[in-house]
Amino acid sequence: MALDLFPRLLSGVHAVAGPDSTLLTTRTGLHRGPAGLHPLLHRLAPLLDGRTAETSVLARVPESGRPVVHRGLDHLERCGALRREAIARPDDIPGQLLAVADLFSDAPYGRCAALLASEAMVYAPGDWLRPLDAALRQLSVGTELSTASGEWGVLVRIGEVEVALAPDDGWLVEPIGEVERAVAAAAVAAEAVARFLGRPARPLPGAGDLPGLDRRGPRTSTGAPLLDPWPVPDQLRALLLDPASLLPTGELEYARPAAVRPLVAGEGPRVPDWLRALLWCVHVPLRWESGDLAHSGGLAHRGLPSARGFYPVEFYLVTDTGAWYVEPGDLRLIPVSPSASSGLGSRFTLVLTVRETKVSHRYHWYATRLCLQETGLALAALGDAARDAGIAADAVAELGERGRSGPWGELLDLGPDERSAGRITLEPPRSALDASAFAGHLALVRQRRSGHRVFNALGAERVGRLGPLPDELTATVDDRLSTFLVVHRPCLDAEAGRWEPGCYRVTGHGPELVRAGLEPTERLQRGQDAMGWLAPDYLSASATVIVAAPVDEATADVRRLHEITAAAARIAHRVLLGAAAAGAVGRIHNSLRAEVLAAVSGDDRLAPLFQLIVGCPGPDGTLTVGVAEEAFIGTENTKLTGDTRC
Repeated sequence: MALDLFPRLLSGVHAVAGPDSTLLTTRTGLHRGPAGLHPLLHRLAPLLDGRTAETSVLARVPESGRPVVHRGLDHLERCGALRREAIARPDDIPGQLLAVADLFSDAPYGRCAALLASEAMVYAPGDWLRPLDAALRQLSVGTELSTASGEWGVLVRIGEVEVALAPDDGWLVEPIGEVERAVAAAAVAAEAVARFLGRPARPLPGAGDLPGLDRRGPRTSTGAPLLDPWPVPDQLRALLLDPASLLPTGELEYARPAAVRPLVAGEGPRVPDWLRALLWCVHVPLRWESGDLAHSGGLAHRGLPSARGFYPVEFYLVTDTGAWYVEPGDLRLIPVSPSASSGLGSRFTLVLTVRETKVSHRYHWYATRLCLQETGLALAALGDAARDAGIAADAVAELGERGRSGPWGELLDLGPDERSAGRITLEPPRSALDASAFAGHLALVRQRRSGHRVFNALGAERVGRLGPLPDELTATVDDRLSTFLVVHRPCLDAEAGRWEPGCYRVTGHGPELVRAGLEPTERLQRGQDAMGWLAPDYLSASATVIVAAPVDEATADVRRLHEITAAAARIAHRVLLGAAAAGAVGRIHNSLRAEVLAAVSGDDRLAPLFQLIVGCPGPDGTLTVGVAEEAFIGTENTKLTGDTRC
């Protein structure tokens, strides 16, 4: 008698319903299957858990349909989406660890169990030990720490597997701070675990080469398109109505500039704790995506959404005593104006700029939209953090001249591809602040994800979670904008109210039903299948929020588009926080065309500004960077004041 097998869907598998086929993305690549595979897979997914025997799966299907199911499982196995395993999946293997193992091993249970029973020997300088320990524990590895590292290198040993970093490897000699050290430690830990689980050894990048943190390379990407003022409304219409027409079709054509502005000046005064707390929510790496788990190699993601971690938005602090560049990561202040002194003064303005070639080297003229979106999101994120902390803030979206033209350009010594895009004036708190407000806000920021594979696409919960999202949307109604909530599956809100599938227009009285049923979801899916592997699987998500504006108003000129995008970004950021509060994530997806929005909403006068897909993330093996929040968040009794002394 043949042994029974236990089919298990692997982590990171997505199935997208096409017009006449099913698009399947797995770790082995992109595959197309029959159209009937998508509904079959979604019905069977809860049973393909590695714990249900294949005979039991087939027994739940009518006898006439069993050959179809069997052929479907064969197809999934050939595509690398499913494994038939001889033993049932153990209950005690964490999903995050299994997600990493699935990338490298065809029989992960034994290796995972061995890893869970093992300990990592960590030898490193004292300031590396804590982040290394935190990163390894995220992947369920016990640690034994020691500072006896010889020449102050780093060594992680798990069994017979070693990952070593010598002081001359670029990791320890770079002028890195705590945040960058934590990102590097997460990469080291992920590499050590991956090697233990069976991946061949591969070299790690130097600390100065980490995307999102690299300091080397030119300040400007030579030859990459600079964003014109876009004076012609037809060009703006193409930007909003048909984004695919402006996206490049080939590989990168220009070198990527340094992620952190290369500067040789010394450090300035310390950032006040209350301001550091706000900047922490937008400008500090929070998550490390390792190697094959990331879009294109290892990426360090910040608290602000960005196109593939390119981060065109820069921050400068301007006071009545000078101007400083706010360096990402450890939030150091680098003086950029001749008048900058050792003291910060008393008037605080954060000036936001966009370095255009940080995005246009990859996205060409579509970079205009990405720069405007990220500026608006940064202003919204700072405003929301200030609101929760009780700090007075006044945000303005405005576009300045490029380079050293104008007062901001000269004061901030802007590069030829950099222009001011907004500012927010902050009033230092007059009394002590309760740091717990920041802790709760930062917890929501840390829950957001990046990348296209953020949802547990197969086997998603039958009832989705909207949490406070409907109330958040109602509170952010803007007469200049139209907001739609498209519910893809039955969902519960924070009050356990049930939301059935359909398209709802958000009004001051709450979301009102426009079109019931799954037709809006199906129209969204059909309208975006042309995006191929980038197309989201709406049926796997809980809901989609679309923020739009009248076409003629949004495309009058680029400055008007900037203002209205910033207004839409305030809604988008509240969606991200509301999704996190519901235990879900909100993913910004930019491929929505105006004709698809018209088919969903019934209004053909609108141009989409943001599309946010809300769903529940599955295990993906990423590591949240463990940085000491106690730098400004301590116990419940910790207070932050407006003291600006150095």
